[in-house]
Amino acid sequence: MRKQLIKIVSVALTILATSVQAQDARGLITKVVDANGGVKALRKLKDVSFDYTFKVPASNVVDVSKERYIFNGEVSYGEYTKRQVYALPQLKGEHTQFFDGKKTVSLINGNVITEQQPAYIGHALRKTNYYWFAMMFKLLDPGVNHKQLADRKVNGTSYKIVEMTFGENVGESDDKYILYINPDTYRIDQFLYTAKGFGITDPSLMKLKYEKFGDVYLTTFRKYAPADWKGNVVKEAWTEQYTKNVKFNNGYDLRNIRI
Repeated sequence: MRKQLIKIVSVALTILATSVQAQDARGLITKVVDANGGVKALRKLKDVSFDYTFKVPASNVVDVSKERYIFNGEVSYGEYTKRQVYALPQLKGEHTQFFDGKKTVSLINGNVITEQQPAYIGHALRKTNYYWFAMMFKLLDPGVNHKQLADRKVNGTSYKIVEMTFGENVGESDDKYILYINPDTYRIDQFLYTAKGFGITDPSLMKLKYEKFGDVYLTTFRKYAPADWKGNVVKEAWTEQYTKNVKFNNGYDLRNIRI
């Protein structure tokens, strides 16, 4: 009987500790979202257009697209002007992708792509591109789980660390992120992550640079390389992402978001 009581108390204490840990982590993430301007400030801007470059410097190949998003419904449209990496370089012609808030359609020269793998990659890019742009405003989305880990020191800064995972039907549910929160700015300077939608199961380290647009901060430069879960880069093979010519409040809706 005493052993059962001890076990019950132990389980209860574990559950309580986990709950407190999750609350502490959520408090930190709330500060991160607020430090970037907050969800309301982003939604007030209604929509955005920008030029996006995804570059692999080692092989000098790029995907370049004109991106348009509507924040209500996370509607996403992209028209590619260069396709050498992920954006279906094996298929010739004008390539566009459109997510209307419910489904994604990928097209070449106006024709819907029906081949399973190319269509899937197009679908993944639509949601991935939107996520990278709006990530700092989506950290408290329903179904996102947080757990605070021990601080980590990088280049003299002692970062607050939060592990982020996803519930069922939220992104790639078995992906994991380790967020490095700057204790002075409460913005995320870097994070570790997997991208299983692209077949990447080992972690990468993403480093970020921000620009301020009115009341919001956006990550307009990102670069990532293979890493381990301790945050060590295991191969100096960086991929870079550039966001330029950012314009908000363009008056887009489902009828005119396409170029």
